[in-house]
Amino acid sequence: MITEVDIRVRSTDMDADGIVNNARYFEYFEQARLEHLVAIGLVKRPRPPGERSRPFTLAETKCRYKAPTSHRDALVVRAWTQQVGNRSFILGYEIVRSEDGAVVAEGSSAQVWLDADGRPTPLDGETRASLVHSIEERPPKS
Repeated sequence: MITEVDIRVRSTDMDADGIVNNARYFEYFEQARLEHLVAIGLVKRPRPPGERSRPFTLAETKCRYKAPTSHRDALVVRAWTQQVGNRSFILGYEIVRSEDGAVVAEGSSAQVWLDADGRPTPLDGETRASLVHSIEERPPKS
């Protein structure tokens, strides 16, 4: 399963060189990550009463910048589950400029599942099943 999020580049996303600041791409990934986790049922919004707020933590995130983006560009951010481990899972990301279909960035993040005390713990069966069911090898070609 691939989750897509549409984003319009804002003026506040720009750096002094007139292109999107590199740190913003991680924010775009975050937005797609949360939407993907909502779509597969791992994150619930609004959060049900009594449900703990942080069942996982981000252990690593990467981004490869492939082309610049500018103010008002329309972007599609794609997120998908790449791999599921015992205590962690890896999500993949791709950002595509809508106007010309150019892939402007690719990335990934590793999330570690946590127990109630904030320590790494094995994924429970339901969580693991949701993640495994959502695995995609790579994003579709634009």
